[in-house]
Amino acid sequence: MTEPGIVDFHTHIWPDRIAEGTVRSLSDMAGIAPYADGTAEGLEKAMSEAGVSLSVVLPVITKVSQFDSIMRFASEINEKHEALISFGAVFPGDPEYKEHLKLLKSYGFRGIKLHPDYHGVALDSKESMNIIYEASSLGMIVSVHAGIDIGLPDDPCSTPEMAAAVIDGIHPDKLVLAHTGGWKLWDEVERLLAGSEVYIDLSFTDGYIEDGQWKRIIRKHGAGRCLFGTDSPWSGQKETIAALGRLGLTDEEYELIFSGNARKLLDSNNE
Repeated sequence: MTEPGIVDFHTHIWPDRIAEGTVRSLSDMAGIAPYADGTAEGLEKAMSEAGVSLSVVLPVITKVSQFDSIMRFASEINEKHEALISFGAVFPGDPEYKEHLKLLKSYGFRGIKLHPDYHGVALDSKESMNIIYEASSLGMIVSVHAGIDIGLPDDPCSTPEMAAAVIDGIHPDKLVLAHTGGWKLWDEVERLLAGSEVYIDLSFTDGYIEDGQWKRIIRKHGAGRCLFGTDSPWSGQKETIAALGRLGLTDEEYELIFSGNARKLLDSNNE
């Protein structure tokens, strides 16, 4: 289970010059301690200690004007770090969203990250759904924060009900819902999303959900659509591997969750 080949489908890093301050600010806002320092070097050190061979970096865009700077930073990650794959990001309501998505695709980006709570734009809004539809039409993966955000707990913008509306309206084949489908809204995940044609990553879930419900959601959804993720630096990689090991899944299920599904999904972007 901890053999080389593990893929973490949900991590975050920042440019070295702002990483310390950003991690400190977000840590204070959420009331949690980080497991890594938020730099590429810090993530790679954690990966080495945990036996993780590849991490997907998910940049969070908070306004339209950040598109260029985030694309530059993400491109540098992809050029300089063999063990890291960064997605891009497009802000909902960006008047050039189609052109920006095509540009990301042309530069080889395999997907984008959406964080409705940091956008202040609901997941099932026209603006968000336009981006998901266009990205999906380009064959890109769309990773979405799902559920309550620990640092912005009021009026969540990405609930299971909203995700279900997106699924029904667009039928995206590479949509990934983070945090086991909806952080701290797992009863609704079981009722509305488990078993649907989307992926869920299992990041930042251990310690907030009962093991029985976590295992039940994975089994109901199907291990073939579950992805190992941590939300690093907000959860530890080796700690999350151990937590999933407690669930007593089968070797086949662990292989799919820790590596098989992620590699297949990432490779599909190059077909």
